[in-house]
Amino acid sequence: MTVKRDKDRDAELLLSIGAVVGHVTFTSAPEPFVTQARARYDAFTMPPAPGADRSFSAELRFEPAKPPRAGGRGAVERSRPLSVVADEDTIDIDRWDFHLRLTLQKGRGRARWTGAGRCEMNPFALDSLLRVLWSVFLPREGGALVHACGLRHAEVGVVFPGQSGAGKTTLARKAPDADDVLSDEMVALRLSDDGWRVYGTPFWGDFARGGISMRSWPLRCVGFLSQRESVAMAPITSSEATLRLLECFVCFQTDTATVQRNLGIAARLCSDVRSVEAQLTRAATTAEIFRKLGPHLGVDIERQTPPYSSREMISEFRSFLRKHKTYAFKPRGGSMRPFLKGGDSLFIQAAGDEGELAAGDILLYWSPGRTPDDDALTCHRMVARVPALRGRAAKFLTKGDALSRIENFENGRQTEILGKVSAISRDGRTWKVPGRVGNLARLFGSLVAMPILRMAGR
Repeated sequence: MTVKRDKDRDAELLLSIGAVVGHVTFTSAPEPFVTQARARYDAFTMPPAPGADRSFSAELRFEPAKPPRAGGRGAVERSRPLSVVADEDTIDIDRWDFHLRLTLQKGRGRARWTGAGRCEMNPFALDSLLRVLWSVFLPREGGALVHACGLRHAEVGVVFPGQSGAGKTTLARKAPDADDVLSDEMVALRLSDDGWRVYGTPFWGDFARGGISMRSWPLRCVGFLSQRESVAMAPITSSEATLRLLECFVCFQTDTATVQRNLGIAARLCSDVRSVEAQLTRAATTAEIFRKLGPHLGVDIERQTPPYSSREMISEFRSFLRKHKTYAFKPRGGSMRPFLKGGDSLFIQAAGDEGELAAGDILLYWSPGRTPDDDALTCHRMVARVPALRGRAAKFLTKGDALSRIENFENGRQTEILGKVSAISRDGRTWKVPGRVGNLARLFGSLVAMPILRMAGR
């Protein structure tokens, strides 16, 4: 969806990677740089609703890249290599092209790290800083950022850890469906209520842009890559797997507490999840690899399971809509009547420019909640659009069936408009939904309002 945004709204990103939510505010950055950053991390962005829980908030001042001094860029890099120093109350991240200090803010509810810093106006510098931030915060929430190729197979996830040159990118390129590749360079692993899960990330090799959604998958196997003359999957002990996995952790801290934390995470993961040495040939196909891997994946790998949270479900739905432009689904809920009824299927069309939306359109929009399970996907009829005034963004007014009040929001701040209802299917018949309503008084009657989500038992 093409959206015209005000500069203040553009100058922030709320990212969810491995279910760790981080907020980054841009200052002194030109619009093209911000637009490029938004496009690069788009699949992992959320509407920056102020009520959503965040692990950290960082305000970054972007500075033009300085010309190399005597000795060239290599001398500069050697003079200030990456340093990450953390204790109970502060986190200091420093490198020749960025510096950030975060301080723990304690109070009611969840503690949050906040701070400010500077970053060279270079997409490589920003990406490096984000990788460092998630390498710091994922272990604090029971997970890890790992050098690995992550693949979805059927309804489960498999990761293949390895350092540079191990064959991660080669393996990723063999996947018949690019959407099955979670990353060819770095994945997020995290322990949840139902076991370990693997998440895609925007951190890909060769600075490629990748990742389609925040969706995670149950982790069934860890395969350590090695090049051999034939394809085989040799089981290894959990103790050996622990040491090999630790070598692939993305970690820039060397303090005792961090080492102990990472050891505990790796040991538990390798105790819970099967590990093998994935002996591959360059000519091996993905089908052959997973045929050999099959006995190590356990049972029910084809059994469909719902996304782990409402946020993951909405993010995946958004990716489907962006890819296919239209998408049909059958929502649950009893508040659809009288215009919509239980059992109806809705056909959603990706919205175009904000200016193309008009009173009478039935909008589908995402509103983040405090936690991932509090996120809501809502379908209301648009009452009006209040034009932008004095530098503020336009406001959308919507109304629901059983509601006496009119809701208002800014697209891209409190919510994100994903699309609009184009047709309804009921009892074998399908009819188009008119986009514009001649009699606006109908909007204030009980026509349509459908809070969606709590689908698939959620």
